Amino acid sequence: MKSILVVGLVTVDLIYYLNKLPNKGIKYVSKKQIFSTGGNACNASIAISRLGGSATFVGSIGNDFFGDYIIKELKKENIDTDHLLIKNNIKTPNSSITIDTNGERQIVNFRSDNLDFDQNNFIEKNIFNAYLTDGRLKNASIFILKEAKKNKKPGVLDAETPVCERAVKEASHVAFSMQGLESFTNTKSIKKALKIVKNFASNFSCVTNGEKGVFFLDNDDLLQLKPPKINAKDTLAAGDVWHGAFTYAVSIGTPIVNACKYANLAASKKCENLGGIKATPYKFKNDYVK
Repeated sequence: MKSILVVGLVTVDLIYYLNKLPNKGIKYVSKKQIFSTGGNACNASIAISRLGGSATFVGSIGNDFFGDYIIKELKKENIDTDHLLIKNNIKTPNSSITIDTNGERQIVNFRSDNLDFDQNNFIEKNIFNAYLTDGRLKNASIFILKEAKKNKKPGVLDAETPVCERAVKEASHVAFSMQGLESFTNTKSIKKALKIVKNFASNFSCVTNGEKGVFFLDNDDLLQLKPPKINAKDTLAAGDVWHGAFTYAVSIGTPIVNACKYANLAASKKCENLGGIKATPYKFKNDYVK
């Protein structure tokens, strides 16, 4: 079983399902509510574990009810939580999330300052098969991407806004969100933006764009890999599942195109069911990762 170190944001998500997303200062009644772990990196670690990898997660939580809940939930997912940082001077990040009948979501997130940490907090003398960070914690992200490079292992960056230039430089694989790519390159043209990234850093770079799939350059040609068409019920954590599945795939030596197709498929399966990260698929039969 391949071991993957995942570093970044962890939250508790309070998810509410509504017919439409809120747009007025009035009371709304939810037809369904779910209490769940969340956060980009935390969600990705759950995806990795369910899909067949061994995930070690490192993030910052408070010494509070939400922090205790996160530890219990991650242990249920067979994720190594021994290196979670429990800080007395912060509150565990949390989000209030609404999801409409089309699966679109609206998120209000609270996170304390001082979530970031440095190399003194990391596991020493442990080489993983791959490293993944959501970039939310700048110092931590740069350090583990440098560790990946030093150990000649894949170092994957989930590049959301704001994108750290140093992290992009250090990563072997960068998967931008559309917002992250546009803000990093200051252009809305996917092809032009990916060319800018290509000239900036010598790594594999792509951008995920929901139901349109993933785009990347093959030499100077823009390629698009579309996910299967589905009836999306809940898009929350779809990108996180994509990053977890992609990282797991490259950790076992899967070619890039197949890794992207596998990640597309895993994220699509997640979107077919309600529950945010709780809807993440377990290991499934496919043509891309064996």
